[in-house]
Amino acid sequence: MRWILRNTPDEAKIQTISESLRVPPLIASILITRSYDTHQKIKSYLFPSLDELSDPFEIPNLEQAVERILFALKNRENIGLYGDYDVDGLCGTALLYLVLTRLGANVFPYIPNRLLEGYGLSRKAIKYLKDNNATLLITIDCGITNIEETRYARELGIDVIITDHHEPIDNLPPAYAVVTPKLSPDNEKIYHLAGVGVAFKLAQGLYKAVSIEDEIYQHLDLVALGTVADIVPLIGENRILTRFGLRTLEKTSKPGLRALMQKAHIWGEELATWKIVFILAPRLNSAGRISEPKASLELLITYDNYKAEKFAEFIEKENQRRKQLDEEIFKQAVSRFESDPRASEKKMIIIDDANWHIGVIGIVASRLVEKYFKPTLLISTKNGIGKGSGRSVAGFHLLNAIKSCGEYLLKFGGHTQAAGIAIEPDKIEQFKRAMLEYAELNLPDDTLIPTLTIDAKLDPDEIEPNLIQWLDLFMPFGPQNMRPVFLIENAQIICEPRILNGEHIRFRIKNQKRAFDVIGFNMSDKFILFNSSKPIHLAVVLEKKEWFQGTFDIELKLKDIKSGDWRIP
Repeated sequence: MRWILRNTPDEAKIQTISESLRVPPLIASILITRSYDTHQKIKSYLFPSLDELSDPFEIPNLEQAVERILFALKNRENIGLYGDYDVDGLCGTALLYLVLTRLGANVFPYIPNRLLEGYGLSRKAIKYLKDNNATLLITIDCGITNIEETRYARELGIDVIITDHHEPIDNLPPAYAVVTPKLSPDNEKIYHLAGVGVAFKLAQGLYKAVSIEDEIYQHLDLVALGTVADIVPLIGENRILTRFGLRTLEKTSKPGLRALMQKAHIWGEELATWKIVFILAPRLNSAGRISEPKASLELLITYDNYKAEKFAEFIEKENQRRKQLDEEIFKQAVSRFESDPRASEKKMIIIDDANWHIGVIGIVASRLVEKYFKPTLLISTKNGIGKGSGRSVAGFHLLNAIKSCGEYLLKFGGHTQAAGIAIEPDKIEQFKRAMLEYAELNLPDDTLIPTLTIDAKLDPDEIEPNLIQWLDLFMPFGPQNMRPVFLIENAQIICEPRILNGEHIRFRIKNQKRAFDVIGFNMSDKFILFNSSKPIHLAVVLEKKEWFQGTFDIELKLKDIKSGDWRIP
């Protein structure tokens, strides 16, 4: 792994910020290197406020959408909601359902079956909504590329409002309104909103129009859940919505969310973004991945405690099934990749299989990227049509790569780092060759080297509770706002490092006052570095290790280790 140390700011600037804002010099240095270099920027970053949220009507076409929804409410029209089946789409759909029913609307939510219908707006759903006399259809977290489907809805007399955050193609669908921050690329505060974030802004605009705007904040639990699960940058409004949303989620009034957290044994705990990514999101996704996503939506919108408990039980069981499938396919994919004699030469991993479950190949693709650090696309042809899910590495725009090979595809869509495709099985080999050729030309070798960005060097004597409390103000952590990483050079290790469960490393280091536990998960391969007298250098993050009644200890989590006379470039 390559380590890159952020440029140390000018000492005079560090001192000015430190003294004027009364923050430790180390904190001032990190803030400056992250481009928070003025009094106002730092204040807004460390102490964000809901008052800083932008006017929802700054999003293009949102005003027209609100006017059309208000007209539908006044005339008692039936409103269809079509949400994507992932956590982002589910949360956005739940939010708009709760908001519209609060305003007295007749609402028909529809979540497509991943296995039968695939991603995006479908004719089947439009026909269902027409049969229920819907005259207005609102999409959530999808629709931006569904030109033909939108045209079909119009032919049936249904107005379509598209709310989405995915990349638009050259021509927008002929919708009544296309509500997306991607049409406002200069507005950095809202440009990276998740699908649930766009739904929130639409709901915020509705509530503002009827003068009950403050009510919308009770649904920040859904906004935080969907935003974090979709791995969007936690900057701008995403960070504000997530920060306050996590606190709302901790004390949520929604029975389904409470039951979900109780099953996961985290109800009553302080919530951080990693608990959503690794605990809550996989559970909510599991039903849609291997069976029926409606259960997850029902869990989110019910106010019946009995139903909430039953939906949570079902989702917990589906998550166990999902984990088993995930592990089986991961092992098969690893075997297929490592048995390829040319695997090391290829800059991408592209594997297809006739037996893989379409619902979990995206998770497996993520695990393969983590293991081999190469963009990965897995394709399942289980039901006679190739459906693929891909994940990328930083610096390689996966959607652009797929677009360049679009002639072989039936359908595609997604983001820079994640995308999906549909393809006829007899086109897969041609598509593979085209993608590998594109990667060879457009993926620099150094992009395939994992990189760890280090925020600052750290003297162990600086590790104290006050520093942790300052670092807590940097939360919530996520893309483009990662937990600060520190370099400890020539670490003083005071006890023999040991391997835990055959996978992890644990040892202790000290400063002048005390010692600290250091743990490196899945780093047993680094154990050999301790078997010499060479200096040890650690890249770590600092975390609170909760005790009781608000007290905590400090634990260091390893990101990487180097030894010897190595010096950071």
